[in-house]
Amino acid sequence: MLKRILIVDDDSNIRRIVAMALTDDSPYEVHAVSSGEAALLAIARQPVDLLFTDIRMPGMSGLELVQHVRELDPKTAVIVFTVSPEDLTPERAAELQIDCLLEKPISPERMRLAVDLLLDPIKLLPRPSQRRGAEGTSPPSTAPTRAPAAPPQPPAPKMPPPSSTRPVSPLPERSGDQGAPVTMQLPTGRPSWRGRTYSSAQIHAMRLALKEIVMEPDVQCVLLADISGIVLTHWSRRRDINVTAVAALAAGNTQAFAEIGRNLGQRQLGHLVIHEGPEQSIIVVTVAKLLLLIAIGPTVSLGWARLATLRACDEILHVVRDGSDKEH
Repeated sequence: MLKRILIVDDDSNIRRIVAMALTDDSPYEVHAVSSGEAALLAIARQPVDLLFTDIRMPGMSGLELVQHVRELDPKTAVIVFTVSPEDLTPERAAELQIDCLLEKPISPERMRLAVDLLLDPIKLLPRPSQRRGAEGTSPPSTAPTRAPAAPPQPPAPKMPPPSSTRPVSPLPERSGDQGAPVTMQLPTGRPSWRGRTYSSAQIHAMRLALKEIVMEPDVQCVLLADISGIVLTHWSRRRDINVTAVAALAAGNTQAFAEIGRNLGQRQLGHLVIHEGPEQSIIVVTVAKLLLLIAIGPTVSLGWARLATLRACDEILHVVRDGSDKEH
């Protein structure tokens, strides 16, 4: 089966150059997108073996994208490239389990070597005929179809072992696997990727703001996350909901709608989206750099749900503002 690679860069020329370098006479299936939001949606639909992403991009940054991908599938190999290596500290690289950092401009040979080392390391080993030659046995006269690993020029990028052998820390058990209904919240003082920190008291107050919605019998899921998709708290009647994936997709969808609005000439971007379906309707609203998602069944009035959601957002906004006032 072909290994799948996803290239993410807002520069179309970079996407084209990287795609050409990785598809030329290669065993890889290569796709390219222009934003972290589009990448997240693509990976949610079909996982990839390797993510090849820029760091600095409009909207979701490359590092935010890597964080979401790690939550969806910690085994995905990751290469990041940037014009400013100082964008990625060794501590952050270790935290996100980034396999390789490449500095722009990157030669096609260097890119291909990094990818082969992560996805197809056996190809870099000498074939039996070459090993026999090294031991004094004459190699076959036919020319090899592919040259062995290139000699030490240029130097190979520094990276840990390939993802196929890289030890992966097990995902922590989610409280959602223990039974429904479920609540989940971050430890006290945990910051979002945008740098905002919420105390346990604030998160508790936000949960209380959602009480009216949660008490409705046919409300199926309520999820509160920061605007980059990091879950703050959630409640669900089902145990099989992957709230991490739902939050990440909602964040990507929100960013996508914002970009659509800008391209259509909106001066003031909308903050509420309703996806109406025969079995379930989904409301997504943004408030104070937070994201609130509510899934309701067919017996719940959309009008009531919309008003209840807006009331909850007002209360959440007060919680956030009160916390900001105390900080100052």
